[in-house]
Amino acid sequence: MLTFLITIVKLLVILCIVATIHEFGHFLAAKAFKIGVNEFSIGYGPKIFQKKYKETVYSLRWIPLGGYVMIEGEGEESESENSFEKKHPLKRIIVLSMGVIFNFILGFIVLMSVSAFVPVYTTEITELSDSSPLIEAGITVGDKITKINSKDVTFASDLVISNYDGPETVEIEYLHLNEKRYVVASNVVKKIGYMGVAFISKDETVVNSVAMGSAAESAGIKAKDRILSINGNALNNSTDIISVVQSSAGISLNFEIERDGKVENLVVIPNEQSRFDLGVLNTKEEKSNIYYSLKKALNTIKTVIDSYVQLFQGKVGINDVSSIVGIGVVVSKTSGILEYLNMLALISLAVGAANILPFVPLDGGKIVFVLYEWISRRKPSEKFEIIVTYIGWGLLLMLTVVVTFKDVMNIF
Repeated sequence: MLTFLITIVKLLVILCIVATIHEFGHFLAAKAFKIGVNEFSIGYGPKIFQKKYKETVYSLRWIPLGGYVMIEGEGEESESENSFEKKHPLKRIIVLSMGVIFNFILGFIVLMSVSAFVPVYTTEITELSDSSPLIEAGITVGDKITKINSKDVTFASDLVISNYDGPETVEIEYLHLNEKRYVVASNVVKKIGYMGVAFISKDETVVNSVAMGSAAESAGIKAKDRILSINGNALNNSTDIISVVQSSAGISLNFEIERDGKVENLVVIPNEQSRFDLGVLNTKEEKSNIYYSLKKALNTIKTVIDSYVQLFQGKVGINDVSSIVGIGVVVSKTSGILEYLNMLALISLAVGAANILPFVPLDGGKIVFVLYEWISRRKPSEKFEIIVTYIGWGLLLMLTVVVTFKDVMNIF
């Protein structure tokens, strides 16, 4: 019970910070353009504290699920000269965008701060596998890879790409004794097994989630199952499981699992997946600095944005989307202040990226309406705006219900 309460508090703190920062961005931009702000509130519901300064009421409320800013004339009729609707379209777009920008700023600053305390694994090679394609290309231990197909690489994680659909031959730029060299490496794509599960940690064999349509789902594996053995061989951690699965594409594997105190046997046939892999086993570890922290933060932002792009392209399914319940489960597993801050940054970036999507009633959808008015020199009809907004809220509600149900079922 205590663990549950701590998780709720940790989640509420993150949600409140992220939402308040978002609304604070709108607030500052509105104030800068002399747009009336009727109220700025932290939290919802009944008031704990309220203070009016000039024309704005500042309040603290009991329900800590974020906050809001009430801007004069936004979404309502107003005759005031300081009304949102009477300002130039560019100013309105900036006000609408500033919440997203502040979410990105928060995420960026937190990631920069966290990265400063976490060691970095660079692309300077300290160990290669015997089958590494780099050996044939002439690259050795001590060399540092700087570019792959003209794209800069900075971290060891840049040397491995899952679900790879690029060429099997790549051009590599690297440093050998500080001398820049170029080689072409072949056979950089490996076919590996993939069953579509995520584990609660590297040290556990308990399944956290199962991807929709995956080999694991077809076999009957569910969240909270504990994998005991594969083909009779006991396994100590998720790394061991992943290693067996990756070497068994298309091969039947006998899984022994524990579910609700009972032992069951399931047959899993891992799907085949292409992975870009240069066979680098280990790279040099260095202390982080401003450059590395900056690169990590930018890479994380790019990953968050790419995930939304893949969602709309159909490459990411509903099973890969999390509700507040799913986020709470992830937050509950954070250990230590650095992991917690990292989660805060990721959620802030995700909220920012989601809000800029051109979908009413999100900020991005509102910006589309303002752009239309600016270009056509006439506002969309009030009826049209209302209909589109209701449809948008309906779709968001449906998505929320479906994803929340999925996350709840994964728990139970």
